[in-house]
Amino acid sequence: MKRHSNRHQLRLITEISLTPLMDMVLVLLFVFLLAAPLLKADKHLLTVTAPTAPPPPPAQTSAPAPTETMTLLVNRDLSVTLNGAMLARADLPVSLKQLAQRKPGLGIEVRMHRDLPVQQLVETMQLLEAAGIQKTAVTTHAEAP
Repeated sequence: MKRHSNRHQLRLITEISLTPLMDMVLVLLFVFLLAAPLLKADKHLLTVTAPTAPPPPPAQTSAPAPTETMTLLVNRDLSVTLNGAMLARADLPVSLKQLAQRKPGLGIEVRMHRDLPVQQLVETMQLLEAAGIQKTAVTTHAEAP
């Protein structure tokens, strides 16, 4: 027959470990110490001042629409087409300057291939600016299937 011993009996633990409680108290203390300055209302940030002069009407600030528009298409292989006519990339600055002189109200829609890097768009826009063309629009395109 087996003997039952009192050594292995389950007993109730009456002590509570304070370490997790103190950890939580310290974390909350740090959170409140860091959050308190952010929650404090700053009088300078809450003041709103009205503008002294009314803004100009939209008709005065908007530029007139271009008198004529052309499409500058830049393909994936960096070939350039201006209104359907193929151009060499080196001839583009001269062609754009001549167009800007002949047609002062000209607007150019730049259609860049979507896989080209942004640097190509920046260089193309710099060419347009150097030529004196101010009215531009930018779109992206994918090659036709």
